[in-house]
Amino acid sequence: MDKQTTEILKQENFTIVNLYSMAKKKSFLFLSVIGLFILGGVIYYYTTPKEYSTLSVLLVETQDNNESGGLSSLAAAAGFGGAGPSSSSTLDPALYPVILQSKPYLEELINSKVKSRNYEDSVTIFKYMVETMPDNYIYKFLRRPLAAFDDPTIIDDEERLANRPSVKSRYQSLELLILYKMADRIKYSAEGRILTIIVTMPEPEMAYQFSLLVQKLLIDYSTEYLQEKQRGQVEYLEEQHLKSEEKFKEAQSTLTSFRERNQGIYLESQKAIEQNLNSDYNLKFELYRTISQELERARIELNSQKPIFTEIEPPFIPNKPSAPRLLITMAFCFALGFVFGLVAVFVYYLRAYFVLKSQD
Repeated sequence: MDKQTTEILKQENFTIVNLYSMAKKKSFLFLSVIGLFILGGVIYYYTTPKEYSTLSVLLVETQDNNESGGLSSLAAAAGFGGAGPSSSSTLDPALYPVILQSKPYLEELINSKVKSRNYEDSVTIFKYMVETMPDNYIYKFLRRPLAAFDDPTIIDDEERLANRPSVKSRYQSLELLILYKMADRIKYSAEGRILTIIVTMPEPEMAYQFSLLVQKLLIDYSTEYLQEKQRGQVEYLEEQHLKSEEKFKEAQSTLTSFRERNQGIYLESQKAIEQNLNSDYNLKFELYRTISQELERARIELNSQKPIFTEIEPPFIPNKPSAPRLLITMAFCFALGFVFGLVAVFVYYLRAYFVLKSQD
């Protein structure tokens, strides 16, 4: 360290001119730190597999039950009454992101098959992700240094899907890892009735396939959610319909049999019995007719409760990778290097200052 810098530190003469002069003398240290960060950025860029993203924008439309189309009109014309009060047959768009991140939805997604350049036939996303593990090579090595010596993991899709339980109560660690990785590959935003979805995959064609799968499963899960309660009502009415039909046919059979056995007999007691049987028949017929109408309305309601998505921006096959980006990576590393370069120069002079103070 030269005499001028030593005098500045001893006298604590930290003017702007002196600070600039001191920093200029340590420009090599400053530039070296920046260079190290830029080198790290270059290494990161070339050791990170390319990723491709595709965007889709959906308009979530509202379908009212009283506007369910020809089915309601046909039912009304057949004497089944109106469709009842209007109610929205769609979900709040804010709920769709919750579905996109739910484990059952993601599990169904990773068990779906896609085409890949690395395989001749279609493979499940789970198999692809486990066997290829698209991640930064240095990060993978630091996480598991001995992984390079392990045998490659092979997933048997047919066996795994065949042994898949109908109701999942526990996830293996590998399954959870893939679920979390797939959740990170789905970005979303909901503004009003506009739902924006951005998906990312290691191959451009796979990104397009993955985007279509995300949309299809989202519609399926939304439909299932909307129809779950109504389906329970339909099942209940179907059960009551069978019971009322059985009782109606039984009353009809009883009345018919009584009339056949008592033809030509005009006793008052027989007429009273016939009137009671006829009343019972009419009552059970009306009950059967009413339940039939309610069942038909419930079925129409069930069919009308489906979410409607309109593609404002359909997905496409990307023609260039979305990550990593060289310019953004270099700019980020330069900014970090600049900050840490200043910190390094400051720490150097701070250490020199305390050394001089300890010598006095």
